[in-house]
Amino acid sequence: MCYHISETTPLFDDFVDYFDIPGYNRDYNNDLYKVSYHLNGFTKPHIPVIRPEEGESVIDMYKWGLMPHWVKDPKTWKANTLNARNDELFGKPSYRSYWKNRCLVIVSGFFEPRDRGVAGLEGPASKVQKTESWYIKSKIEPLLTLGGIYCNGTVSILTTDASPLLSEIHNDGKRMPLIIDDPDIRDIWLHDDLTQDEMARLMDSYPDDESLIAYRALDGIMSNRVDTNVPEAIMPHAA
Repeated sequence: MCYHISETTPLFDDFVDYFDIPGYNRDYNNDLYKVSYHLNGFTKPHIPVIRPEEGESVIDMYKWGLMPHWVKDPKTWKANTLNARNDELFGKPSYRSYWKNRCLVIVSGFFEPRDRGVAGLEGPASKVQKTESWYIKSKIEPLLTLGGIYCNGTVSILTTDASPLLSEIHNDGKRMPLIIDDPDIRDIWLHDDLTQDEMARLMDSYPDDESLIAYRALDGIMSNRVDTNVPEAIMPHAA
């Protein structure tokens, strides 16, 4: 799963400069974008995406949580569509019409929970605190791009089977966001003639774990009871 991310890039225009891709509706999106050390998907925030536009790519801001086109009243839509599983994408009603609507979600990093019980951690601490928060980011670049699908200004982040590194962290579920960090693969992902079989193969892959940094972060990331949108959220946390 991927419900918690960070966006530490100072300005929307910085995405435009970094990727050398035009920004869509730049004045509006510069006002909409906010730096967030911890962004909780359940608050339905707007997040930066790279999406197709008339044969080219643009950077835009989309609301996290895909809403299908057939939903007549947004207030009645209660389904959790923050993530779309790669093994459900082509069949699940919420997603199956949008597999061609591919985009890339831009993040500074993302958080995953580690279950202390599954990890075999014993003692008083494991009884008080069942999960740890871990932060994952690129070892090489300041940003990661995650595979996504979209509909009418809303977006879901795709998830796939966890890599060996992420299996150790997200040990209860063993899922991870679909990281697409190779520029050539990004271009292929956004191309409109990609077939379902080709897309499925891309969704079964993940980057070399050596390209990622992962460390335990601030406790409470997965809780709504604590304000974790603070710089300390993405700093290494001593056990």
